[in-house]
Amino acid sequence: MDDDIALRFADIIDNAAESLFAALQYCYLIAENDFYNINVKDLFRVGLVDITNPECFRNMGMMLDESRLGELGEPKFREVLEIIRYSFAVRLPFAKRDAPESYIRETQLKQMYDILEEYGFLNPDGIVVESFKSSSWLAKTKKPEPPYDTEWFRSWIYTYGHDIAAINNRNMFLLGCADALFPLYYSSLKERLVDEFNKYGTE
Repeated sequence: MDDDIALRFADIIDNAAESLFAALQYCYLIAENDFYNINVKDLFRVGLVDITNPECFRNMGMMLDESRLGELGEPKFREVLEIIRYSFAVRLPFAKRDAPESYIRETQLKQMYDILEEYGFLNPDGIVVESFKSSSWLAKTKKPEPPYDTEWFRSWIYTYGHDIAAINNRNMFLLGCADALFPLYYSSLKERLVDEFNKYGTE
């Protein structure tokens, strides 16, 4: 595969990870004092229109203010971005399986994976149970793809979080948003990748 093509696909995944990470921060921001002023459905809609644009939420007139984000604005929370990136990358074989018109091989998928690893991966204590190897095996054997949910995110919060691990309205709002955002973002990302893979097959 041409390096530029592998980079293009990797950047789609990286930007989607950045956008989901930003969506989590904006949800937490809303929950502070804009709960009744901003409809969270609008935030979802803006993010999902183009999951590869992490800056799209600024169109809602909001700016991320680290002083209002608490732990979500601290360097430690950046780990979540690297875990999101990893959790997306390990599922590349499923996108390939669902793109029958594509000529992309597993070695080429691994090239994309390696690029994303260079961008920054994290999987502390195997918090994401899937791996590129296990996903490849499931895809090859036509086994069902595991659901993309917030199990690892909740584990991270309750293992490494402090204030955000407390049971209060703001934190429960964040988790509720995450429960909806994670599968929606992944579904949109996979659809985008399948479309791009199929285009590569016809180029």
